[in-house]
Amino acid sequence: MIAGPFNFDQIKPINPLLALFPKGIYGIEHAYRVFKLVHKICDFEKISDELRQALKFSALVLDIGRGEKLMGQTPGLKSYNKIREKKFLGKESFQHDLCRFLIESHTLSIDDMPNQMNQYQIEDKDEAIFSFRILKDALTLDAFRFGNFCAADLELSNSKKLVLFASQFCRKELKQNLILQEIEDWLKEIQ
Repeated sequence: MIAGPFNFDQIKPINPLLALFPKGIYGIEHAYRVFKLVHKICDFEKISDELRQALKFSALVLDIGRGEKLMGQTPGLKSYNKIREKKFLGKESFQHDLCRFLIESHTLSIDDMPNQMNQYQIEDKDEAIFSFRILKDALTLDAFRFGNFCAADLELSNSKKLVLFASQFCRKELKQNLILQEIEDWLKEIQ
């Protein structure tokens, strides 16, 4: 069977933002859910706008290195190296050790934090630990999609108020084009 002519003008270019994210369970839909859950937790915790934006940025990019075949590196380190390589860290407000710490350390446990923090020049260690807890809780709430959510893993009492929201949000069908638009709008807004 011979195929007819193909119209290459119908091919849509790959969105450069979408190209940063891996395919599969740690793709843009996961990043978006964690991004939104961080936002919700920040609302309850009354987080400053500057810290909120750093947390949302970290939530958005923390797993973009998953799937990369780099031996001896944690997913967070792979993610940080990838965003640096792709010059996605061009935003001045995210070029600091708190974002780097959150991205690189997100797969570790809270017990590992005292040793882990020594690798970074973070002025307010209490704020960094609190930020780490917010990020970990958002990741825990996103575990509904795997069916292995455990409320006992939530660190912050305000995160527990989001269990119903998270369970419904994780079942919601997300449209990639709407996710990309919201993220692109947010990135423009914070510039």
